[in-house]
Amino acid sequence: MGPLFFVSLALATFGSRSGAVTPWALATLAMVAAGWAGHAGAKTSSRLPVAVVAFAALVVLNVQFVSPAYAPAGLYQPLLMLTAFFVVRQLSTHAARHAAAAALVLCAGLAVWGLHEIGFRGAARAQAVLETPATLSAVVNLALVPVLAAMLVGMRHRLALAGAVLLSAAIFAADSRGALLAIAGGLGLAAILAVRAKLLRGRGVLIVLTLLAVGWALATALRAVPTPDAEPSPTATERAASSLSRLELYALSWAAWKDSPLLGTGYLTYRYTLEQGRAQVPSYGRTNETWFVHNDYLQLLQETGPLGLLALLGLTVFPLLLAYRRIPELAPEERVAVLAIAASIAAMSVHALVDFPFYVPICLLLYGALLGALDRRLGESVAVAARRSQPPPLHRVARAGAITLAAIVFLQPVAAEAAAEWGLRKSAAGDGQTAAFWLGAARRIDPRDWRYHWYAGQFWDAQAAMSGRPEAAQLAANAYTAGWEANPLEVKNLLGRIWVHRRYGQLLRDPADAETLRQWLAQAEAVAPLNPDVRQALAR
Repeated sequence: MGPLFFVSLALATFGSRSGAVTPWALATLAMVAAGWAGHAGAKTSSRLPVAVVAFAALVVLNVQFVSPAYAPAGLYQPLLMLTAFFVVRQLSTHAARHAAAAALVLCAGLAVWGLHEIGFRGAARAQAVLETPATLSAVVNLALVPVLAAMLVGMRHRLALAGAVLLSAAIFAADSRGALLAIAGGLGLAAILAVRAKLLRGRGVLIVLTLLAVGWALATALRAVPTPDAEPSPTATERAASSLSRLELYALSWAAWKDSPLLGTGYLTYRYTLEQGRAQVPSYGRTNETWFVHNDYLQLLQETGPLGLLALLGLTVFPLLLAYRRIPELAPEERVAVLAIAASIAAMSVHALVDFPFYVPICLLLYGALLGALDRRLGESVAVAARRSQPPPLHRVARAGAITLAAIVFLQPVAAEAAAEWGLRKSAAGDGQTAAFWLGAARRIDPRDWRYHWYAGQFWDAQAAMSGRPEAAQLAANAYTAGWEANPLEVKNLLGRIWVHRRYGQLLRDPADAETLRQWLAQAEAVAPLNPDVRQALAR
């Protein structure tokens, strides 16, 4: 079971960097297989599943029916968390230990990679295989904080001590202020729970501070290793500018929510909010991009409305309140486990105030697993009796229909991505006929994803430039038009449409006149007024 759990985490980590759908789908399948291998045959009953299901359902419904900018990530991110939660909450004790060991091994591997980056490759900040240092620190903290919390109440184990030093060194190597805030928040909650459970030890506090100090010293020593082309560490001025830029992002997100206060602007639309309101975020200039507000609570409020914010609070605040209420009733060994798990949950919840862990697949997977582990400890055991008879036919039909619908919804992006990837490879290899077929297939499989229309538009645009064929020019125009209709916030397809009508107007059946082109340019300027490509198109 442990290897399957590790494979799921590794795939989610890779998918967090690449943004591809296929690793997310494979991570989900590996997690389901791990759950099947380690299933305990018993269930727990608490209110945590309601909070997890409510959050996942709200995000999926927003993506499907509210957001003007459909993104497959909005389907798979909540699915990963939901799957990990229901798998871990039903694991046997032995399997749960293997799952925890797999998570620690993954985080230790990422920590070693990050330390190698700053010590031997000259990187200013560690990020390992992940996209940003903040993401690396968010993942590592999910393993570090529970270990430190357990030491706070008296755990003494040499391997745990060494692991804590390694993981804390990676945090300092990543140089994320949000991660340090998360550690403080997680250990603060651990101290509160320890006092309530009568477990706090003064010596444990000293050990935790010592381990963090040793981790800082190790990261500092590795930075001092001379390496060619070493990147300079961020200066105090750069750090201050980074903090000020966050305030600009917050103000923009708040203003966008006030324009759509009920249902929000749509899940994962902040990138387009930034593009439209870039003048209000001068620190990002005209080209720097981000999908995230760097405050998940504010971003969920903007993108999904008050219900989304409440759903997120149900994932962050409610588990901690539940742990606080129930921890005195537990056996001593259970108290330590609950304290450690709750501390890790609190750390990510605090980190979400200044970064974006609830939008990172691997963080969501680990967070769902933590919630499942907490539910195993706090939920009341319920025996699972064998059914003497089959469920009613109507029930079986409804269940089969629901499974089929879910399979279609979640496999559609995977099939479209595979078709598009094959088409792009064939296009690069010069096999135009095969490329045209598979790029068209991707568009038909998932027509709401603007990227596949963009890929096809680029392909047919190149074909029209090489051959001068009217059919190629018309197909390019049709693809760009479909992409703009699929996502009216993404300016690339609109600019492609304008370009085709301007360059190949004589080849098109119904070329746009000058007034229509001006209207399209006005739309592009409204969507992305400072975008360099838009400014260039206006200058022409």
